[in-house]
Amino acid sequence: MTNSYTKTRIRKITRHFGLIPLSSKSIASFYRKNAIIQIQTESGTYAIKPFFRNLFLRSSTIHQIKTTANYIQLLMESDFSYMPKWLTSNTGKLWTLNQGRPFYITTWIKGRNLENQTDFEELGRALATLHTTSSRFIYTKGPFTTKQIRIWKIQDRLFRRRMAKAIQSNKQNKKWYKKHEKHCKIISDRAWADLRNPEIVDLLEKELDRPALIHNDITSPNVIISDDNKLFIIDWDHIKVGSIYVDIAKALMNTTQFNPDFIQSFLKGYEEIYPLEKTERKLISSLYRLPREAWQATRFPSSPRSREMLDIMEQTWLLRLKAIDLLEEWINQ
Repeated sequence: MTNSYTKTRIRKITRHFGLIPLSSKSIASFYRKNAIIQIQTESGTYAIKPFFRNLFLRSSTIHQIKTTANYIQLLMESDFSYMPKWLTSNTGKLWTLNQGRPFYITTWIKGRNLENQTDFEELGRALATLHTTSSRFIYTKGPFTTKQIRIWKIQDRLFRRRMAKAIQSNKQNKKWYKKHEKHCKIISDRAWADLRNPEIVDLLEKELDRPALIHNDITSPNVIISDDNKLFIIDWDHIKVGSIYVDIAKALMNTTQFNPDFIQSFLKGYEEIYPLEKTERKLISSLYRLPREAWQATRFPSSPRSREMLDIMEQTWLLRLKAIDLLEEWINQ
């Protein structure tokens, strides 16, 4: 949606949740101009969030919002405290439909981003609490981590095939890929070799009977420390039954900035709730090592977004390698 939401439309949406907006403004995200609408009401400040269908799933938008709402309801009933409160509409649902688009409303969390080791310890606890709380109620079975590994292997193969085109796209890309292409392949090959370890293969088979909900999009912008110093995870659109190991690896990559103190704090907090066995640590370390940003950058090598990914990888390359070594040490601690 490129245009701002009209006041009339916002009133129609909020009316279904028993709210009357006094003022409103659109908040942009990295990907969308109007990602969230912040509304002021007599009872407080709230966030209206349009729900967008995951294009990688074959199910409809309505089916996806119903599934998401069911998972959120489960967490609310389990007193999971690390997400904003979702409001119930006048139909009893956690969402409403307007002009064919589902919308939901949560309390607005005012605060700051992750800043220190204490914050990252709490983020680790939050993610472990999500994984352990939901595992008591979810019965869906499936090859969660194995399925994601298959997808990433395909992306790695495409990365190697697209390399020539990526190098030809511009001089900057050529310089980056000539410098790092070999190393990307080496760290990927090592990860694939580790994932073939019989102990990890056995762990992945046991995972079939240990389903859990994962947030699936833990990034720095999606974690807020409120003014009263409580941690909240926002943007639950991608919640699903999936791999806790993938969730941990992605959260480490997308929040800690390769800072060893932040990485150790996150893992310390997580293991206070859910102690990890050596094989589980090795699995997480292997998944963390994969250079997923480089794979994504070769999909559209001439785009500004791809160039930005490569610039970030260039700036953080040595830190990334040190973080990989840190996780290797963590396996045997």
